[in-house]
Amino acid sequence: MRRFPRISRSPLAYWLLVAVLALLTGMVSARVMGNAGALASRYGPLRPVVVATRALEPGSVVGVGDLDVRQVPGSLVPDGAVATVTDAAGRTVLVPVFAGVPVVAAQLAPDGRRGLGALLPPGSRAVAVPNGRPALALVRGDTVDVLATFDPAGPAEGGPPTFPVARGAVVVDVGDDSAAVAVSPEEAARVAFALASGVVTLALASPAPAVAPAGPPAAVSGSSSPEDPEPPDRPPPGR
Repeated sequence: MRRFPRISRSPLAYWLLVAVLALLTGMVSARVMGNAGALASRYGPLRPVVVATRALEPGSVVGVGDLDVRQVPGSLVPDGAVATVTDAAGRTVLVPVFAGVPVVAAQLAPDGRRGLGALLPPGSRAVAVPNGRPALALVRGDTVDVLATFDPAGPAEGGPPTFPVARGAVVVDVGDDSAAVAVSPEEAARVAFALASGVVTLALASPAPAVAPAGPPAAVSGSSSPEDPEPPDRPPPGR
């Protein structure tokens, strides 16, 4: 069996190597700490932020397992960001929340509100409108116009048979045969009258806010004032 020569260890060389390694470690640590300090100075100190661990759809209830807490530089934290899991768990999602993105309080319904009522904007009313056949492939969050069609030989003879009774309504729920849309109280009355007296159709609209009030076109509005929510010469609901 061949023997290899034994290399003697010099104490001086050993301690010299230890000193070099310690110096290199210190230099690297100082550089890392310096970079961290520079980042903190540039982007702000780290803050705890709640992020979604998976995509959350409107109407879903946030569970503890859907959330995680991460440290994010202060300047990158959005306004209203949720800081603790308990502040978000159990609340209803109002708008889509993407995985890995900080959760903002405005994306969640007030604590204690559940179901369809949690999805309604403040002061609005939910009205169920038939989808019709063929039906639009609507999803929650879509924006639609509610169109009413009446018999042209009816009380408003000479006017347009079809006109919007609600514009820019947000879809808050979708069923097999109908969709629930959020409208103002005044629009809710017009939609109810149209459902009882005519045919109602949903028209998918862009999410841009409407610039004209709901009602018949101005060219056929006659002497009706902008404040009058009813079509010209057409009986209001209940008359």
